[in-house]
Amino acid sequence: MAKPYYKAPFDFKRFFEKKELRRLSIQDSISQFISIIVTTYFEEYTYDDGFGSEIWETDFDLLVNANVLKERIKKSLTAQIEQYEKRLSKVDLNIELMESLSEKTNKVRLKKYLYITITGKIVKTDEPFSFKGDYYLAPLSYRK
Repeated sequence: MAKPYYKAPFDFKRFFEKKELRRLSIQDSISQFISIIVTTYFEEYTYDDGFGSEIWETDFDLLVNANVLKERIKKSLTAQIEQYEKRLSKVDLNIELMESLSEKTNKVRLKKYLYITITGKIVKTDEPFSFKGDYYLAPLSYRK
């Protein structure tokens, strides 16, 4: 029987009501975990100070050359995924630093965001894997 993967955050209400918990495919579970790596800062996870993302270290350092910033984040994320996401192999990561206009208030703001693309192979099934995510910088947040 295949190992079940569950959606985070864990739905304790359904659990205590003895209802079936929402399950994920292995692809969605890996994507969910990668997103957790990306959005966690170093030393945030109590049991492993090394778990997290370099993005937080560079979040307000946007004056650094864009190529240097991208390579620094790419190197760190690749190492983190290879260390913590053992269900993936042949990880290839690409990062693009993008800009978008935000007009949610009376002021027009130019916001920078990372467009992260990750490909690889799922170890258990040898299937191709693909992840795409957008994350605004300064402060870090999701792009919807």
